[in-house]
Amino acid sequence: MTKTFQFSALTLSLLAGLAAFNANACSTVIVGKDVSQTGTIIVGHNEDAGGRTLHQQFYCPAGHHAPGETVTAEPGRAAVPQASETLATYWSNMLEPGKGSSFDQGFANEAGLVICSNGGGRSFDGDLEDESSLALKDGGVGFLVRRLMAERARTSREAVMICKALVEEYGYWSPARNYTVADKNEAWCINIVKGHHFVAKRVPDDKVMLISNMLAIRHVDLNDKENVIASDDLIEYAIKMGRYTPKTPGDYGDFDFAAAYQSDENRHAPTKSQRMRLGWLDIAGVWCTDELHYPELLSPKEPMGVQDVMRVLRITNPETYATRGDGRADAFHVSAVDISRSHTRESWVANIAEDPIETVMWRCSSYQDTGVYVPWFPLAGTIPEGYQWMNLETARKEHFAVRPESISLNFERSYWTYAVLGELVNFNRGLFAGVHAERDALEAYFREELGKLRAKLPEMNAETKRAALGRFTCEMCAEADRRYRAILADINHFEAHASRSELSASDEAATVKLTLKVPAGMAMRVPDAKSILWSAGFSTSKPGVNEPAAPLEMRRVETPSGVEWVFTFRAHDVAKFGVAGVTADTYLRGIIDHQRFVAMIPMTFVA
Repeated sequence: MTKTFQFSALTLSLLAGLAAFNANACSTVIVGKDVSQTGTIIVGHNEDAGGRTLHQQFYCPAGHHAPGETVTAEPGRAAVPQASETLATYWSNMLEPGKGSSFDQGFANEAGLVICSNGGGRSFDGDLEDESSLALKDGGVGFLVRRLMAERARTSREAVMICKALVEEYGYWSPARNYTVADKNEAWCINIVKGHHFVAKRVPDDKVMLISNMLAIRHVDLNDKENVIASDDLIEYAIKMGRYTPKTPGDYGDFDFAAAYQSDENRHAPTKSQRMRLGWLDIAGVWCTDELHYPELLSPKEPMGVQDVMRVLRITNPETYATRGDGRADAFHVSAVDISRSHTRESWVANIAEDPIETVMWRCSSYQDTGVYVPWFPLAGTIPEGYQWMNLETARKEHFAVRPESISLNFERSYWTYAVLGELVNFNRGLFAGVHAERDALEAYFREELGKLRAKLPEMNAETKRAALGRFTCEMCAEADRRYRAILADINHFEAHASRSELSASDEAATVKLTLKVPAGMAMRVPDAKSILWSAGFSTSKPGVNEPAAPLEMRRVETPSGVEWVFTFRAHDVAKFGVAGVTADTYLRGIIDHQRFVAMIPMTFVA
C-alpha cells in the first residue's frame, strides 16, 4: 500500500459564470424481453455531459395536488397544470451550473416505468433562433416532458401519450432528442424535434435497439397504430417544408423520419457514428459502414444479460487504444468516439421486474471505465448516505439555479471518490490494470449477494421486502464506497501543493507555483518538460482538459525532506475554464524517468 498524502487547496479567481451544457451525448441499449437472458426488458444508459455536472439521487413520494397547482421547470418556459395525483418516483438529479440541466435526468416510478434520454443532435427547425414560427406556447417544454411522464404514467404506452399531448399543446424547445420509456411489458423510443413534431416506436420483444446522438427512428408506418404513435401532421409537415418527397404521390411507405427532420451532416459525425458501429458489432456481430443508414433494430448474436449491456456501455474505440494507449498521450479518453467516455457522469443498467419494487438498477457513479456498477433498488425509497446532499424541496428549487457549493469537490459526497479516481486513471492509464481487477471482483461479489437476497424475497411481505431492498442498496453502496476509497488512497500517491490561495483569472499575468514532491526513486531524474501539463478534470469542462496549461518555467529544489520540482504556470490558462465559487479537481501530470505521474490538487475558483 502506498502512502496517502493530503493536498493543499488553491483558491483561484476566474471569469464569473459559465454557460450550461445540455448533454448532446449519451448511449442507450434497449433489450427486448424475448432476447433477454432474464426474460425481462433491460435498459442500459450512459449519461454523458460536458461541463461541471454531477448526479445526486432522490426518492420523491407520491402526492395529491390542489386544483390550480402548476409544475414549472426552466425559467421562461411553460408552466403546466399539475395532475391531481402523482406517482412516487426515483430521480437521478443532474446538477449543472448556469441555467441548470433539462435533459440529463434519469427517472423510475412506482408503477415500474424507467426513463432516460439521448441528445438527438440538430434538427432542421432546431437551428431556428427565432421561435415565433414554431408557435411554442409559453416558451414550450423541455425538462417537464420526462418529469411528467414519470409522475403520471403507469405504462410506457401511457407515457408516450402524455408526451404527445405536451408536445402538441406546448411544443418542444430543444433541437432534438431521443427518449426511452420502458415498463415490464413494453419499451418505446420517442423522438422529438423542436416545435410540435414527434414520433414514438415500440421496440419489438425480439430485438435490441441501440441509440447514439442522432434521431434513432427511421422507417415510420403510420398505419401501424399498435406500434407507432406520431404527430398528426408528421409527414405533411415534412412535405410542406420540402424535406420529403414520396417516390409515389400519396404512398408514404418510403418515409424516413430522421432523414426528413435532420440533415445528413448530423449523422456523419464520427462522435455518433463510431459508437453505433462499435455497439452493433458487439451486440449483433454486424459491421455497419453506412453512416446514414445505421439499423434501428437488430437481433443480438445471443440473448443478452445485464453484464452484456454493461460490456457494451464500457466499449472503448480500438483507435483510442492505438493512438493513446502507449502511455505517451496526455489523457486516454479525450474524444467522443468511445462509448465509454471520461465525461460520462452516470451509467446504469435497469433490469425491469414484474414487481416494480424489485427492479434492479445497476448504477455506476462517474464514468464506467473505472467505476463499479452497484445494484440499487431505486423504488424501495431509501437513498444511501453520500448520494444525496440536499432535501427534495431544495433540489427542485435550485435545479435551474445551482449554488456553487452544491457542485464543489467534497469527498463526503460519494460521487467524488469515483470521479477523481477515474480522472487519475485517465491521465495515467498504467493505473487501470489494478483498478480493473478490483472493479470486476467487486461486481462479482455484488452479483453473489444479490442472488442471496433474491432467494429470500418470496418469503417476505410487502413491508418487509421494501425494508430489505432499501437496506441492501445502502449496504452495497457503502461497500463500494469503502473499497473505492481504499483504491483511491493507493493510487493517489503523489504529493503536490500550490503557492497561492487566490488568483484572478482576469489578470492574465498572474502566476501560480505548483510544487511536486518527488518520490526517492525519482529524485535524481529530470522531468520531461514537454510532458508537464496542468488542467481541471473533465468535471469542469472538456475544453479545459483538451487545452491544458504548460509551465512557464520549472526548477529543482532540495529540501530536508527530499527533492521537489516547482512548476510556474499562468493561472489564467486554467482559471478561465472554471466556474465561479466552485472548488474543483485539477491535475498536474507529466513524465519523470519514463514514468507517468499525476497529482490531484483541489482549486477554488472565485470571482
